[in-house]
Amino acid sequence: MTSVPPSGSATAVREPTVVTTLRSLEDMTRRPACLVVIHGDNIGHKYDLDVKVLTIGRARDNDICVNHRSVSRNHVEVHVDERGAQLRDLRSTNGTFVNDQPVGSVYLRDGDRIKVGRTVFKFISGSNVEAAYHEQVFTLTRHDALTGIHNRRSFDEKIEAEVARAARYRPARPLALILFDIDHFKSCNDTFGHRTGDHVLREVAQLVHGRVGKHDFVARYGGEEFAVLLLETEEGQPQCFAEEIRAVVEQHEFVFEGNHVPVTISLGLVVWDPRYEHPEQLIEAADQCLYQAKADGRNRVVASSG
Repeated sequence: MTSVPPSGSATAVREPTVVTTLRSLEDMTRRPACLVVIHGDNIGHKYDLDVKVLTIGRARDNDICVNHRSVSRNHVEVHVDERGAQLRDLRSTNGTFVNDQPVGSVYLRDGDRIKVGRTVFKFISGSNVEAAYHEQVFTLTRHDALTGIHNRRSFDEKIEAEVARAARYRPARPLALILFDIDHFKSCNDTFGHRTGDHVLREVAQLVHGRVGKHDFVARYGGEEFAVLLLETEEGQPQCFAEEIRAVVEQHEFVFEGNHVPVTISLGLVVWDPRYEHPEQLIEAADQCLYQAKADGRNRVVASSG
């Protein structure tokens, strides 16, 4: 008599166990060493040491800008050579600390904590799988999952820092904010479906992101609304840029699953001046301009008259 396995038990034919190797783990650890912010502004941010020299300081032209008055304009450098990552203090006013000890020059070891002003970095060697973990965490917490650009949390932190910076310098440092949203986006979802709507959001985000400068900032502000911070601009440039991306979106061919989707955007633009003491005031002014652009017929730029 042939016995029958009871219900729910393993069948006579078993799936073979897959033999794996450590190759995937090795691939994960073949990455540059990095610095991860573990205390201070931009906590969780990861900076890869994939360059020969990485600079840290208060000045904007540093690779890592630590925006606090306790930090010198050019505070510290990390030099990467065949021996590893060497940290060199640049005669900063308040010094650089590694594991709470003041240092002039030292090669970093895995897990070292570097204090620059109020910001603390953790050094993670390229052979440490923790670097991959921090990269994933940073991406999840700072970027919008759908579009891949910065999320609202990143934007809130960035605009606060940039408004404070603009207010501190005389003459004021150029700073402009653009808020824009996709015209009749609900109609797009209702007509073509939400998957098409997601495609439009991704395409618009990448179109705009591909046209900003190195130091500019693009974020998904919420729903179909986006924000762009333009830094170090010349007079007239923000208006030109806003008109450029409006035209680029209007002229782009949005196609998804055979459907051709007409897309336009409405934009509100504000250039910072000392009246805007707080980020919320700048955002409110840009939002009012955006509201006016939509009221005036959409697919247009409305800039604050000042």
